[in-house]
Amino acid sequence: MSFSLASLSFGGLLLWCFVLAIALGASILLFLLISLTISQNIIPSKCRPRGSPTHLLVVLGSGGHTAEMLYMLERMNFDPQIYTYRTYLVSSGDNFSADKAKDFEAQHVQNSQGHTHNKNYTIVTVPRARRVHQSYLTAPFSTLRCFWACLNVLRGLHPDQRLPNEYNSLYPDLILTNGPATAVCVVAGAKLIRFFLCLAKCAALCLGLRTVSSFALAPKLRTIYIESWARVSSLSTSGVLLLPLADRFLVQWPAQAGRRAWWGMKRTQYAGWLVI
Repeated sequence: MSFSLASLSFGGLLLWCFVLAIALGASILLFLLISLTISQNIIPSKCRPRGSPTHLLVVLGSGGHTAEMLYMLERMNFDPQIYTYRTYLVSSGDNFSADKAKDFEAQHVQNSQGHTHNKNYTIVTVPRARRVHQSYLTAPFSTLRCFWACLNVLRGLHPDQRLPNEYNSLYPDLILTNGPATAVCVVAGAKLIRFFLCLAKCAALCLGLRTVSSFALAPKLRTIYIESWARVSSLSTSGVLLLPLADRFLVQWPAQAGRRAWWGMKRTQYAGWLVI
């Protein structure tokens, strides 16, 4: 009889632990969903000190994604006097994207004297999130490795980065990407850093600390995701994952306009053809 009571007691304990785990998981999920909704609907300040340096991070996704991205930069009459420092992020083994970034800087980013701004940009390489035909069993490990490398790039800790001293923050001001897998790691990493910085700021306010970090003075790590021109009626896998994370989600076909991850979130914005 005592064994039976002990078994019932142990079973009841397991049941309570299971209920608490579900409640905790649901609370965390609800908190994240509310945080994402609030974060997406906050309008960042558009006021920047005149002449202040701006750090742009461009994710080159290899192949057609790289060609689309550089063509879009060319079409927007890219001004190095506005985007004073550029970081081009490429995946390991993608020499094509690295060479195209160098060509773009040499051909289109020139000052009034005709000299390229070769000291105002850098190309950083991160491990590939998933190789072609890679097993889905090993893909999570390579993705985590890529995610950690992207976090280091966003924090200015990558060994290839050499940001000039006039930039008071190692975080890039703006992140521009159009996929694929590496883009998910970069945008998710930016969102994660902003989330913890926001928590740190809230904790400082609760503790009555009056010091305000430079991050609070000017918005950083703002993300723009551009869906590929080839996606006419459905979003890509990267697009589906980044729809609730990107600050601005641009699409190039009317059928893609107005989509959102869930009620209360920002909608996709129709920008017309950006690569034609």
